[in-house]
Amino acid sequence: MVGERVKKLTKLIFTGLTMALCVVAFSPSVKTEAAMLQESEPNDNPAQANQLPLNMWMKGTVQGNDQDWYQFTISQSGVSQIEIARDAENTYEDYTWAVSLEDANRHQLAYFYTNSKNYKIGLAPGKYYIRLNQSHGYSVAFSYNLKVSHTPSDSWEQERYYGDKSLSNANIVYANKIYTGKLYCRDDVDWYRFKLNGNNKLSLRFTIDDTVSNPEIWRIELIEYNSRKSLGRYDLDTNETLTVDKCSGDLIVKVWSGYGGAIGDIYHLQLATTPIISSSNTNVKPSTSSTKKPATVKKPSVTKITSIKAGKRKATVRWKKASNATGYYVYRATSPRGKYKKVATVTGRTYYTDKKSLKSRKNYYYKVVSIRKSGSKVLKSKASGYKRVKVK
Repeated sequence: MVGERVKKLTKLIFTGLTMALCVVAFSPSVKTEAAMLQESEPNDNPAQANQLPLNMWMKGTVQGNDQDWYQFTISQSGVSQIEIARDAENTYEDYTWAVSLEDANRHQLAYFYTNSKNYKIGLAPGKYYIRLNQSHGYSVAFSYNLKVSHTPSDSWEQERYYGDKSLSNANIVYANKIYTGKLYCRDDVDWYRFKLNGNNKLSLRFTIDDTVSNPEIWRIELIEYNSRKSLGRYDLDTNETLTVDKCSGDLIVKVWSGYGGAIGDIYHLQLATTPIISSSNTNVKPSTSSTKKPATVKKPSVTKITSIKAGKRKATVRWKKASNATGYYVYRATSPRGKYKKVATVTGRTYYTDKKSLKSRKNYYYKVVSIRKSGSKVLKSKASGYKRVKVK
């Protein structure tokens, strides 16, 4: 009987060891924890910030109004990715963290709320901080996993505090290569300087990254570096190819946000060039064949006012989007056949709220003209039919 009990006990021990080994072998959380760093408290301010090695996971916990600070260093220009996710111990699926990315001078370069996010941004070499806290000061302790990955690259715009950006420190870039950028706040402006030789005909391709589901407005201006002459300004919310007939020397591309949109959205730029060669050989006879005319820019189509709504000493006019239009002129008169005066230039939308010197209980008449800007020229369509409104 004693022998049978020993056999049973031995079998139970063997079974228990086998199950334990299976858990270690097949549980992903055990494997992850083995390769993960652990947050060290206190780390409630930049002076106490934990060092966060690149490309390694850090496990941390925040509770109530607690803040966790981390610092990391970028030694080579490239693209960084901040990854944050709920730890396996955290079962609160709707819980979110507030995450802030700051440079060495404490300028904020990113701020977002999330419970699981991969945030990409191009960073210049330097020291950076991440501040992480609960989006709501719950008394429960919530655990998270945090990692900053970095890939060296010369094709990403090097993000820095918007107040430090200017034409003088524009990103140096070259033709026939795709470059990627992102506007991190409303005041951010991205500057690119394409290095070119001589006179060139240009074709700049602007594309919106596939991660952007609802594009907003980007504003883009093309500037000849030597003369500082503007070669065209555009409001874009679709993939477009912008052309310049002639640029002497380097090209400056300025990108910023229209109406506060496009913040945090990734875009791409690619420049193609065609050298303009002038012949100095006077012995060459002029061609007797017909000269090919330059391509003409098509005028925008006529728009139509769809509605007009009266408010207290104001009126809101809405119209249809016109094909080939980059903007609209809004005109107003006090009689249907009177003199119409331009009251606004609108880009990036198809409505306008007029608040300019309107009198209560008076009738006003509006027309809209579609426009297309091409370099320094403005092509206009015929005016729409008028619409009347009585202001309240």
